[in-house]
Amino acid sequence: MGRPGICELTVADCLAWGRSVLERNGIAEHRKEVEFLLADSVGRSPKWIVLNRHHQLPKCTLEEFRQLVILRASGTPIQYLIGMTEFFGLEIKVGRGVYIPKQETELLVEEALKYLGTPQHSDLTWGMSPNRANVHEVGTGSGAIAISIARHAPIVDIMASDISAFALSLARENSHRNGVAGQVSFCLGDLQDPLPGVPDLVVANLPYIRGSEDANLPRVVRAQPRSSLFSNSSGLGHIRRLLKDLKLRPAGRALLEIGFDQAQRVESLCAGNPRLRYVRTVKDLAGLDRIAVISAS
Repeated sequence: MGRPGICELTVADCLAWGRSVLERNGIAEHRKEVEFLLADSVGRSPKWIVLNRHHQLPKCTLEEFRQLVILRASGTPIQYLIGMTEFFGLEIKVGRGVYIPKQETELLVEEALKYLGTPQHSDLTWGMSPNRANVHEVGTGSGAIAISIARHAPIVDIMASDISAFALSLARENSHRNGVAGQVSFCLGDLQDPLPGVPDLVVANLPYIRGSEDANLPRVVRAQPRSSLFSNSSGLGHIRRLLKDLKLRPAGRALLEIGFDQAQRVESLCAGNPRLRYVRTVKDLAGLDRIAVISAS
């Protein structure tokens, strides 16, 4: 897409060029992603882009689109470029320096909702107020997990922590955008340290990648903050610290996202702590270990 004459290009011209560039650079979803990038540049919806293929675009829009395509081709996650991602059917604002919640993590929300909706909890009498469950989310990032739980469990109060003030600013904005600001509160600090009380449920998608695996990760993953991905040489540094001082009511549950090969080691951590009991491992749709379910003894 050269600069001379670009004011004469149509939506269709831009789509064709962008798809070609992204395809050459190994972007699997190049057709769909180009529509999102052009929609963001134009300030319209992807549907509008599809329905207005012959619409001519101004030079300033084309230059912005060109820059977005180049950044995406170089490995920048599309979510950072358009400032948004979808998680559990919700629009979640994200930005550089904040972890992008992945689709597999939706299983963590599903398991939390199952626990909160099980028959033994049909008469909730604990939590921050009568008949409301109290949930801690540790390492909330954009707030996607806490917000998704709140949207589907209105009798729940959630307190979520993160060590990044910028991430918490996005999380608060996302809670307002998705109508759960009254249910979710956010606290700056490490793990459960800033969260008051003893919860009925703890959910966490903490860093669990070994530092040695850095070179093997896709470009879009490496573009995200290292503090959200890596946890010392074993990958279990953050989980180990959380379990050591875990605040959880008697018979409460902790749901932790883990690496595909970490279940046995997390179970061993629980075996060494008389306050905890490893309940089971939940597999994802690919058949890989994904969620560790832990109970307070």
